[in-house]
Amino acid sequence: MASCGSDDPVKPDVPDSPDAPDKPETPAAVVASPAAFDGNKRAGTTYQLLVYSFADSDGDGIGDFNGITKKLGYLDSLGVTAIWLSPIHPASSYHGYDVTDYYAVNPKFGTEKDFKRLIDAAHEKDIDIYLDYVLNHSSAKNTLWYSNETVETWFTQACSSTTNPYRDYYIFSKDPKNDIAAGKIDMIATEGANGYNSGQWFKVRSGSGAAGQLISDQTYWHSHFWTDWFADFNYGKASQASSSPAFKDLAKSADKWIGMGIDGMRLDAVKHIYHNESSDENPTFLAQWHEHCDSAYKAQGHSDDFFMVGEVFSEASSVARYYKGLPSCFEFSFWWRLKDALNNQVANTFPSTILGYEKLYASQRANPVESTKLSNHDEDRTATDLSKSPSKEKQACAFLLTAPGKPFIYQGEELGYYGTKTNGDEYVRTPIMWDMAGTQVASGALGGKVDKNMLTKAISVEAQNANPSSVLSVYKKFSRLRNTYPALASGTMSEHDTYNGKSAYKTIACWYMTSADDSEKLLVVHNVATTGTQSLTFRDDLSKPVAVLGRATSLKNSDGTYTLNMSSNTSIVFQIK
Repeated sequence: MASCGSDDPVKPDVPDSPDAPDKPETPAAVVASPAAFDGNKRAGTTYQLLVYSFADSDGDGIGDFNGITKKLGYLDSLGVTAIWLSPIHPASSYHGYDVTDYYAVNPKFGTEKDFKRLIDAAHEKDIDIYLDYVLNHSSAKNTLWYSNETVETWFTQACSSTTNPYRDYYIFSKDPKNDIAAGKIDMIATEGANGYNSGQWFKVRSGSGAAGQLISDQTYWHSHFWTDWFADFNYGKASQASSSPAFKDLAKSADKWIGMGIDGMRLDAVKHIYHNESSDENPTFLAQWHEHCDSAYKAQGHSDDFFMVGEVFSEASSVARYYKGLPSCFEFSFWWRLKDALNNQVANTFPSTILGYEKLYASQRANPVESTKLSNHDEDRTATDLSKSPSKEKQACAFLLTAPGKPFIYQGEELGYYGTKTNGDEYVRTPIMWDMAGTQVASGALGGKVDKNMLTKAISVEAQNANPSSVLSVYKKFSRLRNTYPALASGTMSEHDTYNGKSAYKTIACWYMTSADDSEKLLVVHNVATTGTQSLTFRDDLSKPVAVLGRATSLKNSDGTYTLNMSSNTSIVFQIK
């Protein structure tokens, strides 16, 4: 009732009718509110970097160590804790996978002092340095790609006479077919006569060809790229590989770089070292290599293990046995399944598939580290495989950085670079475009072998840093999230009991990530549909979203459940514990 003397009309008190229906609640937009990052980069993310095309400090068109050092701030902003460098040694090709001297650095990349400066500067930012080491083969040429000068290499000397000290580093035969059948070649011993392939044997040529003066009826072996550019090493019987001259020399070269401060290695083409990739020979060899390098690393005063990841370009079922020899292998199957999920809009079995891989690896080694990735320098670019769809590219990043494992980011992937290998590998190894003017990609080590349509201002680091919705911004956001939450960084994945594998929700990939001490639990939900909205009901508490890519709304229902409406190519992470 109005007070005395008031001019307001009297308004009678009318109670709500007990039969009046409740007003429906309106779904609210899901807005992320992540915890503050404490500065501790705990995610273990590695950036794959091509030394020759990442950053050029002296204007000669070739990337170098000093260029990388100057760009460490950029890598730090991506939240990475390690850099995998492409081969740094002198080589016969621009890419460096045909090494001519394992004890030296490519002078076009700088000096050893420059390299040491890079290592020390990276360590100041809590960034480790991993070297790409080629144990399968060395160069079979005797010229350097950057100068065309003639050099004395191990292979050159091995070809000079049958008594040369380097002769046993490689495999030579006048009649390889019969020698293999007779069991005289230990690197192909387990396959007998079936191990002979004429396309893997090459004649030693004199002069400037394959670098040799030996009689012409001798051939040498290379099993990987079907080319005479490389010569495979001879380690003898796998069980005794560490006592072979080639192993000892390569190990001595590794000791030099470990002593300089490197923290790990990526090993190239490890399934091709011994001819039978399905036997235990390669894992047996790799165990000896890892043991040597880990011991050398600990001798430098390190308490942690020397990191080592092997390239086994195969499905998970074939990769698994290599965990007998190495702590980590690249999980190519992760990217192949993810690519299928995004392109086919079917993701409901993705979590169970990844967990199946984990179980497979764990059957071979305690605490295996699956090195997850999207594309790399030997594959068509991620963006190309995803039809150059920015939405899919961003969601691929979200998958990579919310799943278990040790993630690797390939140079340019964070900028949405695209390209195919159709005209050569160079087209998927594009130099970084640092500024909108495109200064660095106008010329250089790759001779302009890039897709000109891609090189727009928008794809540069300068432009994407200024654009909060760019591909680069998404990488930075999810990298920070992974570094912030231990459950993402090193937690355990488990299936969601409602949405995993359900055909009615084929566009949904949903899982939990739980920290080792069980104090933190996150719910990860991805909708890979490219159109429409997916409505989901959760018994989980969705009141604390910590990351959102795309658009979504949520509503808490009267029974305590939540309804989550997710738009196309949307990914969300909730903290539920």
